[in-house]
Amino acid sequence: MTTNLSPQAKEKWVEVVACRSKHEKIKLMKEFISVCPKHKGTSKLLVNVKRSIVSLQDEIEKTKTRRKGGRGRSFSTPKDGAGQIVILGPTNVGKSCLLSALTNANPEINPVPFTTLKPVIGMLRHQDIQFQLIEAPAIIEGAAKGRMEGSRILGLARNADGLILMVDSQDPVAQFKMLHGELDEAGILIEKPEGEVKIQKRSMGRKVQVIGSRGLVDCTVKDVERLFISYRIYSALVKVTGKVRLDDIEDSLFSNSIYKPALIIVNKKDTVNGENNILRLKKIGETSPMLFVSCENKQGLDKIGEYIFQMLKIARVYCKEPSAKKPSDRPLIVKEQAKVADVVKKLGKELYEEFRYARIWGKSAKYPGEKVGLEHTMRDGDIIEVH
Repeated sequence: MTTNLSPQAKEKWVEVVACRSKHEKIKLMKEFISVCPKHKGTSKLLVNVKRSIVSLQDEIEKTKTRRKGGRGRSFSTPKDGAGQIVILGPTNVGKSCLLSALTNANPEINPVPFTTLKPVIGMLRHQDIQFQLIEAPAIIEGAAKGRMEGSRILGLARNADGLILMVDSQDPVAQFKMLHGELDEAGILIEKPEGEVKIQKRSMGRKVQVIGSRGLVDCTVKDVERLFISYRIYSALVKVTGKVRLDDIEDSLFSNSIYKPALIIVNKKDTVNGENNILRLKKIGETSPMLFVSCENKQGLDKIGEYIFQMLKIARVYCKEPSAKKPSDRPLIVKEQAKVADVVKKLGKELYEEFRYARIWGKSAKYPGEKVGLEHTMRDGDIIEVH
């Protein structure tokens, strides 16, 4: 295994996992770092542990602020609409101008750096749905280590459904690399990984259960069980999606990395040297979609709603009562390729338990009003009538 941890390091990590005090956990994590072997195989692991220390320190600071009577800027942002999108970028790239042009929000637009000090929220209408856009304060180098409220800003990104990474055409490559680096250090991935691992430790039982074992590339379920036992984890649920290696599973014991789809927006495309700088950014070969706009002249902004819709991979389903002639004009938002079962569960537990069949109109139906079961796959714009 690439990490090749010593028994002493594994023993120390067992103490970290068992600890409930945040202050003590930080102390134990630092002790783990001191006894952990330093080589290429442990570099990613150590970054994850250091990231966890910063996160815990930030949580402690938030608790202190609340105890002092809540003084300080609130970053709490409940989700609304069909998806929550956080706009991240360095200072003065046009984040406030973008939010103002797309939504009903009225942020302060000012050439003075770092004008935005707390999240600003607006709603972007796209056809018959709305997306919640949140302009975050500016990201700077070192944000993942806590500089300039960086931990709280990246916490917004971690909780969002998707991201807009905003740069301008004056120096888009350097700005994007800085953003990408801070997100990566905070455990926020914008390139979809080949596979994902989610671990749920259980207090009851003595078994490691693996769901999605067909995705294991270089190991068996027995290998996974032995790995967990070496860390004194005797009961856990391991959910595997896509293709993963044993190293990926071990990494997940130390990290809380999460994937967030992202749209890269390059502002000020109409400035001097803008086109040449944009070409340099394109050569990086990023997999995230890119959009080139001018917020000041409102060029290219009309495409953003559709880009977000496609990025989030969602679908709209319209519910119809059996006695009604028309469906509701307010769609239910579900994931792309959702089953009838997913839709009915959203409508209520009782309806799901008493489900007999559904009738479907739309792209997924072979004919209007097709009678289907729970495993039928829905498509965007479908109408469903549940019996």
